[in-house]
Amino acid sequence: MRERLRYRSWTIGAKTLLSHVLLALFAIVFACVVAYGLSYQYVKDKSVKQLVQQAEYIASYDVQEGDTIVLPDSKTIKRYQDLTGAMLLYVTPDFEATRVSGGAGAPAGEFTQMQIASALDQQFIMRIFNNETVYDIRHFDFFSGIILFAGTPVRNVDGDVIGGVILAQPIDMLRELSHRLRVLLILTGLVTVLFAVALALKMTQVLTNPIRKLTQAARRVSEGEYGVRIQLRSQDELGELGNTLNTLSGRLINVIERLREERDRLELIISSIGEGIIAVDRQLTVTHRNQAFWELMECEETEMDLESAPMRDLSELLRNCVESGERKRAGWINPSNRNLAAFASPLFDERGDCIGAVCLLQDVSESERLEQLRRDYVANISHELRTPLTGIRGMVEPLMDGYIDTEEEKADCYRIIYQETLRLEKLVREMLDMSRLQDGRVELEMEQLELPGIIDAAIRRMKTIADDAGIRLAANLQDSRLSCIGNEDRILQVLIILLDNALSFTPTGGSVTIYAREERECVRVGVVDTGVGIEPKDLPFIWERFYKADKSRMRTSGTGLGLAVAKLVVELMGGEIGVNTEKGKGSEFYFTLKKK
Repeated sequence: MRERLRYRSWTIGAKTLLSHVLLALFAIVFACVVAYGLSYQYVKDKSVKQLVQQAEYIASYDVQEGDTIVLPDSKTIKRYQDLTGAMLLYVTPDFEATRVSGGAGAPAGEFTQMQIASALDQQFIMRIFNNETVYDIRHFDFFSGIILFAGTPVRNVDGDVIGGVILAQPIDMLRELSHRLRVLLILTGLVTVLFAVALALKMTQVLTNPIRKLTQAARRVSEGEYGVRIQLRSQDELGELGNTLNTLSGRLINVIERLREERDRLELIISSIGEGIIAVDRQLTVTHRNQAFWELMECEETEMDLESAPMRDLSELLRNCVESGERKRAGWINPSNRNLAAFASPLFDERGDCIGAVCLLQDVSESERLEQLRRDYVANISHELRTPLTGIRGMVEPLMDGYIDTEEEKADCYRIIYQETLRLEKLVREMLDMSRLQDGRVELEMEQLELPGIIDAAIRRMKTIADDAGIRLAANLQDSRLSCIGNEDRILQVLIILLDNALSFTPTGGSVTIYAREERECVRVGVVDTGVGIEPKDLPFIWERFYKADKSRMRTSGTGLGLAVAKLVVELMGGEIGVNTEKGKGSEFYFTLKKK
């Protein structure tokens, strides 16, 4: 098992090389064995055939007359033995094998006749006398030798078998040949193995180099280098795989780029949202938040742990949302006394399991303030409407019931009814004007105007009110021919609003002054009073609809629409409006108009 695991950990190159080498070794060993067997069998068969032919030659040469075999002379025997390299034996009709000595140098001289005869059996000799040419290979354990026997019958002139010729040849030459074949085959096998290993190594490199390139490219892609390209020259399956990987890499770059663009776009959208956004997983680990969230929570990045003090209320909200899988809502006040509202929604996967939550954090201070302004506006409008209507009703009812008899009393009632009607008309007119200005339904005819005349008209309109309040109303003009671009009625409206506002907050004995002067690119018109001034906390809101400063310091009540209308009118004419004030010392409301 360990060896199998070890083999599995090898590289493809090592496995391929080992497979090629083992296959080559098996093929070489098999080829050597087959070649050795075939060669040995061929030599043996050739030796047998040659020995049989030699025996037949000797037998045919020694044709006998009569029924008794006559042995040749020693010179002939020696010639036979030199020719065949074998021991020559003659078989007599009594089945006796007789060795005929040929003198010195006879082959197989180390064998005795008894040893040779003992290697022969009666069946071998009987087959010779049965007119058969036979051969056999016999093993001699006592001297670890092998002898090849070939026997053929000797016939007389009548063709009758009268004996036999047997050649006994030791096949040491076969052993030597076998040894030489083994050495030759081993050397050939070694050379072939070396060649096979070299070829296998080359083939392995040819096979594994593309795979190595593919592996390196895949690893680089996995590490984020999506632009990797593989250059493979082969047109086989590996080349096709490389081309496919190149195509995949190119498409992956496009996909990653699109995903990155979508992510960046989403990050930009989330970051640009004014509300705070935070997302958590099921373990309440923060996975995302935007800059607005930090600003609303007024905490540093080091305090973003949901268990930290600034985050405990939010942590509890998110925990309830994740555990219940339902939308939750909560609110609290941050360290800057801003009202925060949090809306948490659970996140579900495709199986419907809750995997986290996302929370939208909003600063509702402005919304609550505007809601309070709306409520105050409704209350103020109701009060402002009810006051003149109550006055009118209080005068109409006595007239209808006949309680007022004198003409003087009736005239007083009519005067009060008229004044309250004018007051009601002014309130409705300001409300309608404000609505039209905000909706952009007002189109102004702009023209070159003389400012001094408009300022004089405004002073005449407000002179009676100023005299009744004991306030000195005057104008301070830089140039009696000062001109600007604007709409005469709207400029007069703005001046009356600013004068009315100044007279309302200026005590008896004070003064209100209108000035107009030319500046670099515009004409500046202002109303300066010596009134109570404006509280710093009220400054950000004085231009809003229905907003009223401290009513206890107002000489007369208003609707809270005047300054909002003035701001819209000035901006519609292309100018700017502002205020400079100091509590207890008075205020300066000014606006600018284009000179040309």
